[in-house]
Amino acid sequence: MSQTYVQNKRTIRTGSAKLLIGDRFDKLVDIGAARSIALKETITTADIESDNAGVVNTLTTEHKMEVTLDSLEINFEKYAMTRGGIDNIDTYDGKTEITKAYIVGSDTYKRGEEIKVPFKNADGSDVTITKVEKKSSTGNVLIEETSYEKIGTNGIKITDNNISPSTDTLVITYKRIMPKMVRMTTGGKSSIVKPKCIMLVNTNAEGKELRVYLPQAAITGGLEFSFPADKSQDVLVGKLSFSASTSGSQESGEQLAWYEDEQSVSNDENETIIEPLTLESNKQNVDISGTGSDTVVLTSNADEIKYAVEPSEQGFCDISYEEETKTFTITGKTPGQATLKITAKKAGSEDKTLDIVINIQE
Repeated sequence: MSQTYVQNKRTIRTGSAKLLIGDRFDKLVDIGAARSIALKETITTADIESDNAGVVNTLTTEHKMEVTLDSLEINFEKYAMTRGGIDNIDTYDGKTEITKAYIVGSDTYKRGEEIKVPFKNADGSDVTITKVEKKSSTGNVLIEETSYEKIGTNGIKITDNNISPSTDTLVITYKRIMPKMVRMTTGGKSSIVKPKCIMLVNTNAEGKELRVYLPQAAITGGLEFSFPADKSQDVLVGKLSFSASTSGSQESGEQLAWYEDEQSVSNDENETIIEPLTLESNKQNVDISGTGSDTVVLTSNADEIKYAVEPSEQGFCDISYEEETKTFTITGKTPGQATLKITAKKAGSEDKTLDIVINIQE
């Protein structure tokens, strides 16, 4: 039994959304394929109490929006952009030679042990070590080549007793032709997370959009990856989360979020909401003994109720219908079974039907 009806079908939404992030709303980047995109508003309040009249006011102490999603496009360039400047991101073409340092911590190596820079050039060859230093608080100290033995182009072996593996950290500088890749690094760059703008967009079948704008948002959690099993028919998922807070640079009343809804508004100013057709009965079947009688009462907003009995030439019972009370009266005649087939009609709605099984017993 229905307790109400749909007030406005246009406000029932289907489909997911796309999420866009950027420094400004005119510089947004689409994060791409995702699952479980969710938006949650959180409001924290505090009651102001009096000594003699209970709570006299309720204040908002915190007002935020939380955005979460499972990202299916593992794109580190986009991830670094969304994370507000705490990462470094570099793109290499497979031809560029760079100079980097490989750090070998104290107490992780032994004198006479081979130490190799484990990275490869774009063509798969070993990198080339250019110098070895001992890390110092006042500046790195160059280690003379007589203090270590070179092994190929990418390895060394400490031989000098002046180097103490238990206390000295080695800085091995090398040259490398970087493979074609995107390289993201993080940690220790900045403690300040630059806020971003976020927009979520849901588009319906008519091309109408529901848009949510968040003018000031920042990451609230680090990258989290869920690797599927080898035999799983799924993909790697990266979880992202953001929190939007009020932006003092925005106008009062628009500092946290803006909702723009094109979907719930009709293009036809004269369009009226049609109440959906309903048809229900108080009984699904009727059992009558001999020449007794019973009633079936309908609940419907139909303009017209039509009915028929099958078999059409049955002689098991007589059926009458009272339109004002929407009541069928069924009187038995001889043992048998028939079906009362009811059809409800309403302008602007599809017909609804209902079957009532009638059993006449001896």
